[in-house]
Amino acid sequence: MIKKINQCRICGNKNLIDVLDLGTQFLTSVFPDKNQIKNIEKYPLKLVKCHGNENVCNLVQLAHSVEKDLMYSDNYGYRSGLNSSMMSHLQNRVKRIMRIVNLKKNDIVLDIGSNDGTTLSYYDHQIKKIGIDPTSGKFKEFYKPDITVITDFFSAKILKNYIGNKRIKVITSFAMFYDLENPVEFAEQISQILDINEGIWVLEQSYLLEMLNKLSFDTICHEHLEYYSLTQIDWIMSKVGLKVIDVEFNEINGGSFAVTVCHKSNKIYKTSKKVNNILQLEIKKGLSNKKIFETFSKRVHLFKNNFKDFLISSIKSGKKIFGIGASTKGNVILQYCDIDKNLLPYIGEINHEKFNKFTPGSWIEIKKEDEILKMNPDLLLILPWHFKKFFLEQKKYKKFNLLFPLPETHIVKSNE
Repeated sequence: MIKKINQCRICGNKNLIDVLDLGTQFLTSVFPDKNQIKNIEKYPLKLVKCHGNENVCNLVQLAHSVEKDLMYSDNYGYRSGLNSSMMSHLQNRVKRIMRIVNLKKNDIVLDIGSNDGTTLSYYDHQIKKIGIDPTSGKFKEFYKPDITVITDFFSAKILKNYIGNKRIKVITSFAMFYDLENPVEFAEQISQILDINEGIWVLEQSYLLEMLNKLSFDTICHEHLEYYSLTQIDWIMSKVGLKVIDVEFNEINGGSFAVTVCHKSNKIYKTSKKVNNILQLEIKKGLSNKKIFETFSKRVHLFKNNFKDFLISSIKSGKKIFGIGASTKGNVILQYCDIDKNLLPYIGEINHEKFNKFTPGSWIEIKKEDEILKMNPDLLLILPWHFKKFFLEQKKYKKFNLLFPLPETHIVKSNE
C-alpha cells in the first residue's frame, strides 16, 4: 500500500536529502462519505531531493509512494469541466497546438489523464481523438461521442491495440507527468508512439521554482510524486531520444510550465532560445543546492503557525468563517495546519459528487455552495486560491470578504 523509496525515481541516485515534512496525512485526493471515513488511512507526506555531484538530476520528489488504485478510485474528486478558468486554459492550449502542428483528417491526438474529456472536446471532429485515464469511467457521460475513451493507466502497449502501427501526431499530458513512479519509462513509451516527423508531446505540470517563490506547498500531495524544474524534464528527454523545443509559463495550479517535446531527429520544429535561458536561470537560482529548500521549509512552518492563529483569533472575535472549494490542495492546507470543523464548520462546493461528503483528516462537511453563501459568513476561505482572478470576477462572491491563504494570507474586502 505504501513504499518508501531508496533511490531517485529518475537517475537512481541513492543520496536523498530531506526537504520538507508535512507529516502524515489522510489521502488528499479522496472525499469520503460517513460510511467510508473509517476506511481511509494516513500516509507520510514528505519531500526529499536527489543530491550530489554534477552527474545526478537533482529531482525533488516524495519520499513515499502510495498504491495508485487507492488514489484513483471512485472517490477521486477532480473534474476539469466544472472550472471555467481551467476550461479556458485547456482550450487555449489546444489552439496553440493547432497553430504549431498541421493536423489533417484522421490524424490522431491523444490526451493522457483525459479526466472528463474537456481538452479533447476542443479539437476538430475530423481528427481521431483518444483519451486515456484510470478515472475516465466515472466521467464517460461528459465525453463527446467521437472520442475513444480508455479507462486505464497509459502504456504504449494498450494504445497500440487502438492505433495499430500508426503514430500519434499530438500527445498531451496535463497535470499528470508528476504522478509517475517511473517517468523515464513513461517518456520512452511516448517516443514509441509519437510521430517521428511531425509529432509533438506537450506536458504541463507545476513548476518547482514557482512553488518555492509562491510558497505553494499545497501542490505537495500523495498524487504528485515529482516536483520538476526544466532541468529534470530535459534530462529525461535526452535519455529517450526526445528533445525539448519550447517552454511556456502560466498561473494554473499556483504556477505551471508547459513543455513542448519532439523526436531528437525532427527537422521541422526549431528549439526556442527560451529553453537554454531557463536552464541557465535554474542553475543561477541554486536549485541544485540545499539552501533554497531550507528557506522554503522554514517559510512553510511559519505559515502554519500564523495562519491557524489568524483563524483562531478571527473566530474568537465573533467572525463566522466558511470554506469554498473542496480540493486536493485545500486538503493539504487543512490537514497540515490542523484546521477542523471547529474553525471551519462547512465548505461550499459546486461538484454535486462531493455534496454531503467530508474532507479527509479535517472531517469538514461539504455542502452545496449556494447553501453556504445564504448563511452570510463574515469570511470565505478560498481554498483553490490559485484561481483568485476567477473568484474576484464572479458576481456571486462580490458581497463577501474573501480570504486567500497563499502566497501570503490576505483578505479582499467585499464590494458591497
